Amino acid sequence: MKKYLPQLATLVATLVATLVATLVSTLFPGCTRPPEFKEFPKIDAHVHLETSEDSFVEVLEENNLKMISLVTRSVSQPEIDEEFEFARALHEKHPGTIAFATTFTMDGFGEPGWEEKTINWLQKSFDQGAIALKLWKDIGMTFRDTDSSFIMIDDPRFDPILDFVEEQGLTFVNHNGEPRNCWLPLDKMTVKGDSNYFANHPEYHMYLHPDYPSYEELNAARDRMLAKHPGLHYVGCHLGSLEWNVDELAKTLDRFPNMSVDMAARIVHFKIQDREKVRSFFIKYQDRLLYGTDMGFHGDYSKSSSAGRAREILGMIWLSDWAYFTTDRILTQDDKVKEYQGLDLPEAVLKKIYYENALRMYPGLDWNLK
Repeated sequence: MKKYLPQLATLVATLVATLVATLVSTLFPGCTRPPEFKEFPKIDAHVHLETSEDSFVEVLEENNLKMISLVTRSVSQPEIDEEFEFARALHEKHPGTIAFATTFTMDGFGEPGWEEKTINWLQKSFDQGAIALKLWKDIGMTFRDTDSSFIMIDDPRFDPILDFVEEQGLTFVNHNGEPRNCWLPLDKMTVKGDSNYFANHPEYHMYLHPDYPSYEELNAARDRMLAKHPGLHYVGCHLGSLEWNVDELAKTLDRFPNMSVDMAARIVHFKIQDREKVRSFFIKYQDRLLYGTDMGFHGDYSKSSSAGRAREILGMIWLSDWAYFTTDRILTQDDKVKEYQGLDLPEAVLKKIYYENALRMYPGLDWNLK
């Protein structure tokens, strides 16, 4: 019997430690140790890679981080071709780290043969590795029809395109509209990021353009489009432009079960809402949320500056977001709300928002993450 006492003591100690850890986790969730950032798989599902210099990939691989680059803006085909080639080449060189989405030009929209030409372009894009179609806010806020009315996302001329994407089993990624702050004067906006952006981009500051579509009209057009395509994999960028209120976002997610949203450039809006309400929202809708940042790599970086840019983002964004999601610490930021408390999300929820949901919502991804 004596020879088994050490093993028995070890077993008892393990059981006691497990029981204590469970009690601490339940009663004092903030006392649990968060997962290690570098060890935890992560997908930044919303970035823009417009460079051929790839030393930043070293930083991604060091930190167990992958990216989905979104080719965006329905401008002229030559401009789309340039951005597409950057993303395609990076994917080809680093298929285990970088994936990408394509877009299409609005040149010739409404003319005979436009739909067929666009579908042919998308087929070529998908054959070259694109996993999704991305459309930007310029549809709804820039392009006008022959009668000068704004072309909205529910326009029936888009239906054959979206049907094609659905038939391919791929995903439609959509930056529709803008944050609700866009329709407010600068001094009434709720976060500094929005007021800074619209101060520098008055062409998109809808408070200055009352003749443009309203916030409600843009969201209604999106909802009509989703109602026409219930089987389409749909990711609404930037919390679906419903960033200001998790209750409103929940209503839309309830209405459209095949809709998910990425958090790119909108995480700050969670921080200014009621912490317990936001945390409950994450728990309830854990299958519908994708992590993303909207970070970009542009131009002809030197080898050192590309990696340096990635390390800058690591310190300012990726690690900051990680602290918000994984701890309950009081954190600070340079914004109208200076302090906020971390959400301390369960690890199962972290897995969903950081990679499992992206793998599910982007069937074209072939990454094996655990």
